[in-house]
Amino acid sequence: MVQTTQAPPQGDPNRTPHEEVDLAQTPAGRTVWRIGHGGVFVPSIGADPAAPQRSTATLLPRTEAAVRRDLREHRFDATTAFDYLLSGSAGRFPHAHLPDGYRVDETRDALTRLGAALIEPAAAPAGRDSTIPSVYTYWGQFIDHDITLNTNGPDDGAGPGGDQALGDIVRHPFRTFGPRAVVRSLHNGRSPLLDLDSLYGSGPRFEGEPDRGTTRSEAAYVPGSAKLRLGRISTDAIPGFELVAPGDDPQRDLPRSSEPGSERMPLIPDGRNDENLVLAQFHVALIRFHNATVDWVARHEPWAAITQRDLFDRAQQLVRFHYQWLVVHDYLRTLTKPGVLDAVLATGPTLFRPTRRVAMPLEFAVAAFRFGHSMVRGAYDFNVNFTRNGPGGVASLDQLFRFTGSGGLSPDPANPLPALPSNWPVDWTRLTDKGDPAAFRMARKIDPFLAEGLGDMLNEGTGASGPVKALLRQLAQRNLLRGYMLAIPTGEAAAAELGVRPLSPEQLRQNASPELVAALDDLDGTPLWYYLLKEAEVQGNGNFLGEVGSRILVETFVYLLELDDESYLRRPRPGWTPAYGVRFEDRRLVTTLNDLLAFAGVLPVGHDDAGAPVFRRAGGSYAGHDGA
Repeated sequence: MVQTTQAPPQGDPNRTPHEEVDLAQTPAGRTVWRIGHGGVFVPSIGADPAAPQRSTATLLPRTEAAVRRDLREHRFDATTAFDYLLSGSAGRFPHAHLPDGYRVDETRDALTRLGAALIEPAAAPAGRDSTIPSVYTYWGQFIDHDITLNTNGPDDGAGPGGDQALGDIVRHPFRTFGPRAVVRSLHNGRSPLLDLDSLYGSGPRFEGEPDRGTTRSEAAYVPGSAKLRLGRISTDAIPGFELVAPGDDPQRDLPRSSEPGSERMPLIPDGRNDENLVLAQFHVALIRFHNATVDWVARHEPWAAITQRDLFDRAQQLVRFHYQWLVVHDYLRTLTKPGVLDAVLATGPTLFRPTRRVAMPLEFAVAAFRFGHSMVRGAYDFNVNFTRNGPGGVASLDQLFRFTGSGGLSPDPANPLPALPSNWPVDWTRLTDKGDPAAFRMARKIDPFLAEGLGDMLNEGTGASGPVKALLRQLAQRNLLRGYMLAIPTGEAAAAELGVRPLSPEQLRQNASPELVAALDDLDGTPLWYYLLKEAEVQGNGNFLGEVGSRILVETFVYLLELDDESYLRRPRPGWTPAYGVRFEDRRLVTTLNDLLAFAGVLPVGHDDAGAPVFRRAGGSYAGHDGA
């Protein structure tokens, strides 16, 4: 449900009772623009005077001021907390971590060399394809943006050592911080609950409702309607290319701004979801699923659709329940070691005991949930045009970053386009089929080897130069250095605390290049991120996470769902299943991500007699349309 502006109870440790609650300051109302992949938000000086819907600031001025105050005063009124999942290891700092003190420069150098060696090393074995459909890579990225945004302030000398420089991996000299400084000073700019605030923002404003309309997120709603807006593409074929089925469906892009200075920027609560085209199209699918659910509720639950507010609230609840259920029973079951999820669901999460009730585990956010980086392909079988033997060839990672708002929606940055071209909508059948015999349609294996394109990311480091720019654009090095800076325990320490037999030195080095082995030999312990990727290779053949990685993921997600009073695990009754949710016309349930995409009208529900794909329709148009 949409959050209210009532003050929280006296006992809430995440907010001071006397503080005035403003929608622009709450995580549900936060709109994020202009932060790159894995970026860290640093509040700027001054406020953007533009109207909220036209502002180009990363956060709205009042939100930014509240975040800056949180960082300065070590409060958690406008932000939420990070904490350590493995408290035993955190309590043993620095003995459960990479070396600190006089060995910082030496360790940083080894981590930099390790990161460089992880990008398509010459000794990488053949057969990099997993059995995981490529969509799971970007589903994970969507989840990450929905629950985390590292928030840091400038180093102002406050606290021991000026600890507000957390996360600044290009700072000279490079510094590390102990767990207490990290927990006190690192803040999360998003709500960690799986409530889809990156889709809904603060919700729509209907006639007669006060205290809404203060954030850019409202721009994504159809006025006076319970539906979210969509962007339009042309239904005319570009010469030399084919229309992507269904070719007569124009509502297949994010809604975009036409305001001077922010042309093509996505009108969604979290602009990071327009970083690459697969992720943007996934966000489009969620918008369409919401709209299709609005139509379903209006038809099948008229008692819940008396007003547009009633209709929106019920549709939002169903979308959240379906999404959360699928995160557990599709996403986690696909990507974690068999048995781990069922064990945690049976007993409940037991590891995370944060100081503040609403918190995000650091081992998850900084290490474990970054396993998806290794799943990224260098090129994709994207649609009928961008495929093997197609007119455009397979879609390169570089192209997927160009056909976004910040990339100009164009192959030529000097000549940007106003909308996504008609040859670029995704064909989800090529990225979602677990039984597809075409291995090149699958994600890369979960292992320590990253696609070449992640060694020089197109839209990263644009405001820097020289070595700083190179570091910001090298994803593996960023992950390793940030984990070291933020006192993430070693893989061996994590395994010991979980009672898991650690990987042997030989296992950690198998299939590794000489450069990678040399870097590991120069480290006193294994970085957790590298360890979990190697564990997946050794224990899951790259097709699912190993024991330690699976435990961290499952414990985190189940904790977050149990924390949320409005999650499917808590409301409206314990044990909600898709049987209580939306259904297809033949009464079939939505029990997989593919079902969700088909219900939303972006994945075929079948084929006609001529073999052409058939997409779900509702009310005379394709399912999921915004009605505008």
